[in-house]
Parts: sequence; C-alpha cells; structure tokens
Amino acid sequence: MNKRPILAGLFLISVLSGYAQAESSDAGIAADILQVKRSVLELNKDLYELEEDLLSPATTRAAFYFSLSYGEFFEPLSIEVTGAGFETVRHIYTERQVAALRMGAVQPLANINLGPGKHRLRAVIRGVDQLGQNRELVVEQQVEKTDKPLLLEFVVSDLAEQQSAGAQLKFW
Repeated sequence: MNKRPILAGLFLISVLSGYAQAESSDAGIAADILQVKRSVLELNKDLYELEEDLLSPATTRAAFYFSLSYGEFFEPLSIEVTGAGFETVRHIYTERQVAALRMGAVQPLANINLGPGKHRLRAVIRGVDQLGQNRELVVEQQVEKTDKPLLLEFVVSDLAEQQSAGAQLKFW
C-alpha cells in the first residue's frame, strides 16, 4: 500500500482548511477595518460640530443668504455685504448660479460671528436690467442680534408694475 497519495491528500486538506480559516480571518479583519473607518468618520463629525460650537456659539452666529424672485427684470452679477464687526462678504455670480437662482435656489453667502446688539448692514447687489443697463440695488438696514442665531436673506424681486427690480432684507 502506497502512503504517498494518502499523505498528499491529508496535506491538501490541511492546506485548504488553513486557507479557509485565513479567508474567514481576512473577512473578520475587513469588517473590523470598516467599523474603525465608520467610527473615525463619526468622531470627525462630532469634532467638527464641537469646533463650530466653540468658534461660533449661538450667541454670535449669523448667516447671510441670497435669493432671486423671478429675475425677469434683473440679473445679479455680484453682491457685497458690509457692516461693522465682520469682514466684507463678496460673491461673483456665474451663469449657472444665476440659472439656479431663477429656478428658486437660495444661496448661502456666509456664516459670520456677530456680537449681540444693533448692527447696520449694507448690501450692494450689482447686475444688469432687462435692457442690459448696469444697475445697483442697495439694501441698508439696521438689525438687532440677540443671543439666538441671526439668519438674513437678501431677496431681489421683480416689480412688474414698474418693470424693474428691488431688493429687501428678509429675516428667517
């Protein structure tokens, strides 16, 4: 009786069972790695939120938004928002952004820190009217910041009866 085929068969079974254990071990390691990645992403999100709360607490948080109502009589090219206590906010519009605004999009302009109290804001919205003439729409208004976040939207809307456009400040 030749023992070689039996030994070869036992060796093959031993190798295959070791390979199966390694595969199951690799699957376990892959699952562990995936879990660690998820944990790191969740921790990163929590750290970002904590950083935002520390750098910009609700008592000083303010945000500016911009929207265009219809946009038949005015096409925005840029906006500049100034006021005491924060850096000037500037944005230049692309054709794609203007198209999105005409479809009803509301654009976040900036998140700033603004101390409680009264603040004078001035927004200059530059653009062209339906005749291709350069126009500036100016919104100048005093706002009061309380201990809650301040959300402001600069809205440009058509004035159909005057065939023109106007701008206003809307509080959320």
